[in-house]
Amino acid sequence: MRSFLHKKPLSRWLAACGLTVLALQLTACRVGPNYKAPVVPVPPSYTGEAASQSAADASSIGAASWWQVFDDAELNTLEQQTDAANTDIRIAVTHVDQAAAMTGYARSYLFPTVSAQPAADRTREAQNRPNNGATSGRASTYNDFQLPLVLNYEIDAWGRVRRTVEAARATQQANEDDLRFVRLTAEANVAIDYFQLREIDQEIRVLDSTLADLQQAYRLNQTLLQHGLTSELQVAQAKTLLDQTNASTQALRLSRAQSEHAIAVLLGRTVEGFSIPSQPDTPPPPSVPIGLPSDLLKRRPDVLEADRNIAAATAQIGVAKAAYFPQLSLTGFVGYESSNASTILNWQNSIASLGASAAAPIFTGGRLHANVEQARAAYRGSLAQYEKTVLTSYKEVEDQLSALQYLRDQQHLQDLAVSDAQQAEQLANQRFKTGLVNYLDVLTAQQTLLFNQQAATQIAGQRMLATVVLIKALGGGWTHS
Repeated sequence: MRSFLHKKPLSRWLAACGLTVLALQLTACRVGPNYKAPVVPVPPSYTGEAASQSAADASSIGAASWWQVFDDAELNTLEQQTDAANTDIRIAVTHVDQAAAMTGYARSYLFPTVSAQPAADRTREAQNRPNNGATSGRASTYNDFQLPLVLNYEIDAWGRVRRTVEAARATQQANEDDLRFVRLTAEANVAIDYFQLREIDQEIRVLDSTLADLQQAYRLNQTLLQHGLTSELQVAQAKTLLDQTNASTQALRLSRAQSEHAIAVLLGRTVEGFSIPSQPDTPPPPSVPIGLPSDLLKRRPDVLEADRNIAAATAQIGVAKAAYFPQLSLTGFVGYESSNASTILNWQNSIASLGASAAAPIFTGGRLHANVEQARAAYRGSLAQYEKTVLTSYKEVEDQLSALQYLRDQQHLQDLAVSDAQQAEQLANQRFKTGLVNYLDVLTAQQTLLFNQQAATQIAGQRMLATVVLIKALGGGWTHS
C-alpha cells in the first residue's frame, strides 16, 4: 500500500510510527516455556574425616588469586603470567566477545530497521505506449528523484525475537563461565606442573645425597679389594648400585625439564631460555575450607555454564514455537520525490507510506514440528549434561578429600618406614665394618632406604597435587559468605 501525504508534517508521521511500534511491543506475548532452575540431588555434607575438619573452617580463598593459599612467591609469579598470556584463556576471551556480539545482533531486531534509499532515474517513454492517447499522445522524457527513509520492523507479537535475545544472552553468560573454567584449568595445570617439578627436586636431592654415600662406599670397597679384604663381586655390586642411582637421577632431570617446558607453554612462552630455579624444600599442603555441597553449584564455573546452556535451550523452544504463528511486519517510508532536483525538498513533494503484512504458515511438511522437537531434545540434553556435570563435580571433590585423608595417613607411615630403613642401613654398615656381615647386606639396606625415601617424597608431592585438584574441583577461589 502506498499513499502520498501533503499536509501532515513528517515529524508527526514518524511519531505515529514510533507509538504504533511501542504499542505493539508492549502488548506482545511470549510463547514457549520460561527458564526454571534445574533441581538435582544435593548431599547434606561431604564424607570423610578431611571433609568434617574442613567444613568447620569458615575462612576463604581469594577468588582472583586462589594459588596464594600455598604461600609460594615463585608460583604466584607463574600464575600471574598465565592469566596474562595463556593461549587457551585468550581463545576463550574471543568466544566471549563473539557471544557478546551475537547478543547485540539479536537485540537489534527489537528495534525497527531504518535505511536511506536515495534514487535518481531518467526515463523516456514511447509515443505509442499503452494508454498514451488518453494523455499527451506524445513521447516523453522525464526525471525522477527520490530521497526516502525506509522502515522495516517485525512485530514481535509472539516473542520470537525476545526469546532469541534470551538464548543469545544465556549463551553469552555460558561463554563467560567457560572463560572462568578455562582460566581455572590453566591456573591449576600450572600449579600441578609446578608442584610436580618441586617433587622432582626433592627426589633429586635424595638421590644426590645417596650418590655421595654410594660413591664413598664404592671407593671403600676398592681400597678393601687392594688390601685383599673383599672380593671383586662386592666391588661390582657397589658400582652397579652407584650406576643405577646415577641413571635414575638423569631420568628425573628429564622429567623436570619436561615439566618446565609444559609450564612455559601454559605461560604462552617458548621453552627456549625458560627455567625455574631448583627449590628442594616444599612445605606441607595448606588446609582448604570446602564448605557445604550446595556451595559447589554456585562456585564451579562448569556447573554455572551448564545451567546457562539450559536457559539458552529453554529459550530456543520458544523461538521454534513462535514459527507456528503469523509473522507480522510493519513497513513504510517517508521522504521526498520530484522530477526536478532543485525542488525536491519542497513540502508539496513529500511522500509517505505505512503498511502492515502478515505471513502465516499453512503447510510446511512437518518442518515446524520437527524444529520444536529438536529444540526440546536439545533442552533435555542440556538438562542431562547439567546433572552429569553436578554429579561429576561432587565425585571430584570426594575423590580429592579421600586422597588427602589417605595420603596423610600414608605419609605418616612412610615416614616411619624411612626412619626404620635409616636405622637398618646404619646397622648394616656398622656390622660390615666389623666383619659380621658381607657387603650384600649393606647394598640391600641402602636400596631399601633409597626406595622408601623416594616413596616419601612422592607421597608428599601427591598431597600437594591433590590439594590443587581439590581447589579446582571446588571451583577455584571464593569468598566465604
